[in-house]
Amino acid sequence: MKKFLLFLTSLLGCIAMAEPALLLKDSELRTKPLGNADVLQTLTANTSVNILGRQGAWANVQATAGNPGWTRLLNLRTSSNQSGDSGIGAVASLFKTGSSGNTVSTGVKGLSEADLKQANPNAAEANRMEQYKASEGDAKQFAQSGGLAPQSVNYLGK
Repeated sequence: MKKFLLFLTSLLGCIAMAEPALLLKDSELRTKPLGNADVLQTLTANTSVNILGRQGAWANVQATAGNPGWTRLLNLRTSSNQSGDSGIGAVASLFKTGSSGNTVSTGVKGLSEADLKQANPNAAEANRMEQYKASEGDAKQFAQSGGLAPQSVNYLGK
């Protein structure tokens, strides 16, 4: 019985540990998991953080020298995205996130077709997204640097 309790305590200790991650790009750290929440600070790309929790498309993170806050999950690369984690880390990830950590998906879970049809656009957020778009020249240069070439595609009729 003592061995079982020791094992269980060790397992729970692994689960309670924060999951390390790396920011893929400059990211705003917010007070709540909402796009309009107050910004605590902006963290720079390649900053190491620990994921303390998740809510929808948001992660509660803490930089090594800073206060916790919320950022978008898509801005993070976790060690669980790397192959080869088949040990206790995978078990801990299963308990923390409900998955083995090898697959990440983002979608519109919980929204019905009627909800989507009745959705109202947020013009301010759409305008804000404009700042993230790449110019045509930048897009072409990026594609060329990756060895891609332009192709013509015939569109299908309805």
